[in-house]
Amino acid sequence: MTKSQYLVTARKYRPQRFGDLVAQAHVAQALINALKLERIAHAYLFTGPRGVGKTTAARILAKAINCTGNHGDEVEPCLKCPSCEDFETQRSLSIFEIDAASNNKVEDIRDLRENVRILPQGGRRKVYIIDEVHMLSNAAFNALLKTLEEPPPHVLFIFATTEPHKVLPTILSRCQRFDFRRIPTNEIVRHLTTICKSEEITADEDSLHLIANKGDGALRDALSVFDQAVALCGSNLNYSTLTDALRVVDVDLYFEATQYIAKQETGSILSLAERIISDGYDIREFLGGLAEHVRNQLITITLGENALVDISKNLRGRYTEAVKGFTETTLLRLLMVIDETQAKLPVSTSPRLAVELALAKMTRLGESADLSEALEQIRRLEYAGRGSQPTHTPQAPAPLPTQPAPAPTAPQGSKPADLPETPPAQHSNEPSPSAALKGKPALEQAKKKPENRQPIEPSHAPVEVHADLQKSWKLVLKTMEQRSDVPAIRTLQNLIVLREHDQCLEIAVRDDMQLAVTKNGNLKKALKEAMQSQPELANKRVEFIVKPDVFPSTEIDLDAEFQELKAKIPALKQLDDAFGLRPVNNLTP
Repeated sequence: MTKSQYLVTARKYRPQRFGDLVAQAHVAQALINALKLERIAHAYLFTGPRGVGKTTAARILAKAINCTGNHGDEVEPCLKCPSCEDFETQRSLSIFEIDAASNNKVEDIRDLRENVRILPQGGRRKVYIIDEVHMLSNAAFNALLKTLEEPPPHVLFIFATTEPHKVLPTILSRCQRFDFRRIPTNEIVRHLTTICKSEEITADEDSLHLIANKGDGALRDALSVFDQAVALCGSNLNYSTLTDALRVVDVDLYFEATQYIAKQETGSILSLAERIISDGYDIREFLGGLAEHVRNQLITITLGENALVDISKNLRGRYTEAVKGFTETTLLRLLMVIDETQAKLPVSTSPRLAVELALAKMTRLGESADLSEALEQIRRLEYAGRGSQPTHTPQAPAPLPTQPAPAPTAPQGSKPADLPETPPAQHSNEPSPSAALKGKPALEQAKKKPENRQPIEPSHAPVEVHADLQKSWKLVLKTMEQRSDVPAIRTLQNLIVLREHDQCLEIAVRDDMQLAVTKNGNLKKALKEAMQSQPELANKRVEFIVKPDVFPSTEIDLDAEFQELKAKIPALKQLDDAFGLRPVNNLTP
C-alpha cells in the first residue's frame, strides 16, 4: 500500500450500509422501515455524542434514497450504481453536505433557500446534510423555518448535532428526531477485532479494551487511538508496550494502590504517587483512573465479576481477588473521598498535594467509623433505661402533666413555722428523657445530686392467674415478636397479665408511650390473630392499663456500657479522648 493510498482507519472502515452501523440498530431499523413503506419525512434530526455515527447514518440514508441499483424490497444502497459512485467520489449533484459551524450566517441560509428550488440532477431527491446544526445563528434558524415547514417535495433535510438543546424549539418540532447511543466498550472491541484481522494486526484483549476505553463511547475516537497505537507499536499490540506508548497509567498501579489502602500503608501509597509523577504521568489522570478502578471493585463486590462488561476477562478474576480486603461500605467511602478531591482540583493551588492528602486519608479510613453506628448504639443505650427497644428511632414523648403533691397539713395549734420548708420551684428547662453524653462540667454537676436510686418493688402484685393462661400469653408474645410487619411491636415485650375477669384480660403496660402503641390498628389485628392460635385465649378480649409500679426498675451500668461502646466504635473513643465525655442518666427522677 503506497502512502498516497493510505486512509485513516475511521475513513477506510466507515460504514456504507445500515447493517454496518455499530450499536445503532434502533435507528437503522427505523430508517429501513421508513424506506420500505415509502414514508420518508421531509426533515430528520440526528442527535448524540460525537463519533457514534450520526453523519454516517445521514450519508447512508441519502444514498439509499437516490440509489438506482436496489430492487424489490431491498433498501440498502448498492454502492455500484452511478448515484452511489458519484456520491463516493464527491461528484453528486443531489446530495450536499454543509458544515453549519462555518456556514452559520443568514446569508448562507438564503443561498440554500434559492438552491432548493432547483430539481435534483441525476437523483430522485435533493438531500441536504447539515452537520453541527446547533451552530446556526438565530437569524439563520428563522430564515430556514418557512422552507423547513413546507419544503419542495424533492427536498430532504438531515440535521446532525451533539447539542440538541441549542436548536430552536420551532426547528425541533418540524423534524423527526433520532437519538444515537454511546457505543459500549465491548462493541468497540468487537469492531477493532474485525479491523485487526483485516489489517493483519495481532493484538491481545487487554490492548483492545485499553483502546476502546480511551474512546469513551465514541468509535471514531477509538479508531484514532488505534491508528496511533499501530504507528507507535507496529503490527503487534500488547498491553505493556501500549500503556507506555500512549502514556496511560498501568492497571497494575491501581491494584497496587488499593492493596496499600487495604493494608493501611500510607508511606507506600505516597511513594507510589511519587513514582507516578516521576514517570511523567498526570496526577489528575491517575486519580480519575483510581476512581474507575474502585468503582469496578464496588461493582464486583455487589453484582459479581460478570457485571464488569467493560473489562477484559483476564482482569475480572483479579478484581474478584482484590475485593477480598474490602467491604461495600469502605469502597463507597473511598469513592466519596475521590469525588470530593476531584471537585477541589480545578481550584486547588497544589493539585499534587490535594491528591496525596486524599491517598493518605484513604489509607486511614479503617481507623475511623461511621457516626451513624455510634448514634445507633447510643439510641439503644437510651432505650435500655426505659426497658424497651424500639425497632425504629422514635421521637421523644411529650412530658406528661404532673400533679403537685398536696402540702402537709399542720397539726391544730401549731405555728406556721412548724411546717417543713418547701424548696422553691425549678423554672429551668428540664432535660429531655434520654441517656445523653455530657462533658466533664456536666458530670461534676450530676455528681452533686444524690443517686440513691433503689429498684422499685411492685406495689400492686398481679392477681393470680392460672398457669396455663400465663403460658398461653407468653406464647402469644413470642409469636408477636416474630412478626416484622407491625411497627414498634418490640416495645411490647414482657407485658404482665394483671387479672382475668368476664372473658377479658387486663394487661399492664409501663407508660403512656406503650399504651399508644397498643392502639395501632395493625398491632390489634396481629394480636388477635396470635391469640386465635391459643385455645385458652381465642375468645378473650384484651384491655391495656398503665401500671408502671408492677414492673421492676431496670438499672443499667452506664459506665460499663460506655466502655463497651468505646471498644466497638473508634470514633467514640476519639471523642472521649478529646473532650472527656461521660455518660449521665437523665432518666433519674
